[in-house]
Amino acid sequence: MSEFIETKGLKKIYHVGGQKVEALQGIDLEIARGDFVVFMGHSGSGKTTLVSTIGGLTRPTEGTVLIEGNDIWKLNDKQLSHFRNRKIGFMFQSFSLLPTLNVLNNVVMPAIFSANSGKKDSDTLKSKAISLLTDLDMKRKVNSFPSELSGGEQRRVAIARALINDPEIILADEPTGDLDIRTEREVIDIFCHINNAYQKTLIIVSHSLTWLEKAKTIIVMKDGLIFKDLADPVEAIMDGVCKP
Repeated sequence: MSEFIETKGLKKIYHVGGQKVEALQGIDLEIARGDFVVFMGHSGSGKTTLVSTIGGLTRPTEGTVLIEGNDIWKLNDKQLSHFRNRKIGFMFQSFSLLPTLNVLNNVVMPAIFSANSGKKDSDTLKSKAISLLTDLDMKRKVNSFPSELSGGEQRRVAIARALINDPEIILADEPTGDLDIRTEREVIDIFCHINNAYQKTLIIVSHSLTWLEKAKTIIVMKDGLIFKDLADPVEAIMDGVCKP
């Protein structure tokens, strides 16, 4: 793995009701290409803010985010939008699947709005979507609608959609948030498959300790700070005691 993503002095300050909230307190972080990183910690620790800043969705108050040496927050809005569309696949707990579209069209949609979509005809995009869905054991559901799918199946569709533009980075915020343990393990295994078979860099936000079994890198967050290489990450997460 080689150096890929780097943050330097990353800070994010919110002003809420006259109070200053330091969501990120000067984060220095390196993520290697092909890593499988899981950010863990209690609500309010800064996990989602950090990942959203890395993904070009939340502008930092201070600091830089470098991806392949490029400072993404020096890009203008149009350039940043293009960068996100080309480089990053997003997956959120709410899925955001469109209820009026079937599985196939939900997966294809991000590619239609891609800057490169003009180079690909509809049949090519649908063929790629079906290939992804087949790999995720969802080929039999291509004509189904979101309301006809289980929670685990909806997540598989969301994963295929995140992969359709062939991004190098997948950002997922609580992708197994409300699943039973069996389905959660199935979804985590899918992420492992994506990391290994597709060579994607995975950055996951989760409260679930189940991810500890499969992630390559565990980063615990507390009060806007990160803690890596902990002797006992479970203790740090459960008790809030972060000891190197």
